[in-house]
Amino acid sequence: MKKITLLFSFLLVSLAGKAQVVVSQGFDTALVWSSTTITNDAGATVAAWSRKTAGTAPTCAPSSGAGMAKFDAYDIPAGGTGRLTSPAITFAGLDYKVKFKMYRDTGYSTNTDNVKVYINTAANLTGATLLGTVNRSVTLAPAEAAQGWYSYAFNLPTGTTGTNYIIFLGTSDYGDNIYMDEVSVEQIQANDAQMKLLNMNSFIVNGATTVTGDIKNLGLATITSADINWQVDSGAIHTQTFSGLNVANNQSYTFTHQDVWNATPGVYSMKVWVSNINNGATDADATNDLLTKQISVVNEIFPKAVTFEEGTGTWCGWCVRGHVGLKDMYHNHPDGTFIGVAVHNSDPMTLAEYDTAMSGFISGYPSGIINRVHSEVDPGLDSLEPAYQAELAKVPLAKIGITNQSWDSASRLISLDIETKFALDMTTANYNVAAIIVEDGVVGTDTGYDQHNYYSSQGIDIIDWEGINWRDLGSPIPAADMVYNHVGRALLGTFAGVSGVIPAAVVYNTPYTYNFTYTLPAEYVETNIHLVAIVIDNATGQVVNAKEVALDTTLGVSNFKKGAFTLYPNPTKGTFHINTEEVVNVEVTDILGKVVATAKNVTKDSSIDVSSLLEGVYLVKMSNDKGVATDKLIIK
Repeated sequence: MKKITLLFSFLLVSLAGKAQVVVSQGFDTALVWSSTTITNDAGATVAAWSRKTAGTAPTCAPSSGAGMAKFDAYDIPAGGTGRLTSPAITFAGLDYKVKFKMYRDTGYSTNTDNVKVYINTAANLTGATLLGTVNRSVTLAPAEAAQGWYSYAFNLPTGTTGTNYIIFLGTSDYGDNIYMDEVSVEQIQANDAQMKLLNMNSFIVNGATTVTGDIKNLGLATITSADINWQVDSGAIHTQTFSGLNVANNQSYTFTHQDVWNATPGVYSMKVWVSNINNGATDADATNDLLTKQISVVNEIFPKAVTFEEGTGTWCGWCVRGHVGLKDMYHNHPDGTFIGVAVHNSDPMTLAEYDTAMSGFISGYPSGIINRVHSEVDPGLDSLEPAYQAELAKVPLAKIGITNQSWDSASRLISLDIETKFALDMTTANYNVAAIIVEDGVVGTDTGYDQHNYYSSQGIDIIDWEGINWRDLGSPIPAADMVYNHVGRALLGTFAGVSGVIPAAVVYNTPYTYNFTYTLPAEYVETNIHLVAIVIDNATGQVVNAKEVALDTTLGVSNFKKGAFTLYPNPTKGTFHINTEEVVNVEVTDILGKVVATAKNVTKDSSIDVSSLLEGVYLVKMSNDKGVATDKLIIK
């Protein structure tokens, strides 16, 4: 809860007595602090800072209370700056610090949008003293592990006296917006230890687990000893005294607790706190001593695929960046861990349901979302790659696959079974499943398929992995020269997915299956179709895991007599045979459509070795001049 505020949410506290907080500002009812103006990218003069109750680009809520301050870096051209300045503050010659919370996000990860904190005797920067800098991107200094609100504090010059102003200078690099909240100026106390960080993943494999983290000294006195405590749920409290420390003001210490947690599968609340600093000294602020983190312990780490849904349109000249970004990501990550979907807006490829759903996540074009996390990600490779890596590092509780698919060329009916499994038993699971139909190689003849290209008209290089410089392709790029890939054609189960497929009580490694069907329109090319299966956390709307496979148009197509062949043993642990009177060529593919084994001129006396393949479901395609047939093979 924010500290109680008076008079426009701005509190000036007398320094007489034992007051610790000099100024507190939560932006709950008004901005109160003064903002300079600036010209945005639309040519309008706007306030650089404003009060918001909800954030976009990135999507976020206030750290606490009803409001927060926003620096409009998303709409201010690179290099633009704006000041947020406090009212006059009177200091009495003690030791002070300015504290604030800032929302750090993963979008535009290399863009150096930042806030610099100054103190000055005038309400401007002439002769001001720089206290510190915080970048918006979590990958830049000070680096943070994940997107979210973080606390920062910078000391004022020792013995500050008289009237001064605190000034936040926002600088745009044309990335995401910057949000700040819970600003205060406080007297620095002698003893103040903070449990800064718990260095434990939210998802871990069962077994011996080390408890480790960081404490930070926010007080003036050097920390020479401290107790570190941890507790899982309401279990036993584990305490270790760390002595011989030398943690000075604003310095941190990384600890590893001597007691190991023998974690078993389940979902737990891990509490870690610091106490008994300097052998009994009173901690001036007990509110920052404790961190609590939910940790899911799983039986195994499932493979992961990351989805990127990109808002794009042929009318959008900067959306060329998305064509290059998705093309390069698929080239750089051919292992199936990256899945891209181009969600078109106001052009002939628009799918209204998908386009409407995307409008709740993005505020402009080109833009997109990784795993439907509420933070916009630019489709340029320098933003897309680190955002993909950050999501790939998250351990999924579920895995999803397409265990069966069929294609009827006469009716153009696609049928696919989606199978979901979980890494641990749960009693309160809340997940949905959905599928997306995606088409590559989309072409058109009318002008609606012309791709506008500002890189050409602005003379800016944008080169893909093949060495093609899209600057040289003109503006617009005529429809005859454009091929659109990864086009989102249909949502099966709606954008939010189908509920009720996965029960609340799930059992580790138990399959939960759901069938989707879809009739492919005649104008869509079946050989260019991909099927994307996703499992969605229904509480957050985020994509937990995904799988992409090509539509196999050979499934169900056969000129062989019924029962002309069988696979045995099936399941197999190493080799299999084909019981057939035909001589065939054999191709074994995984569920992504990748060929993993082949054999020529196979007869009933032949054996095919698949011992090098991982456990799972594979498709065995047999062909000769009489036809093609496909069957499923299970390797255990």
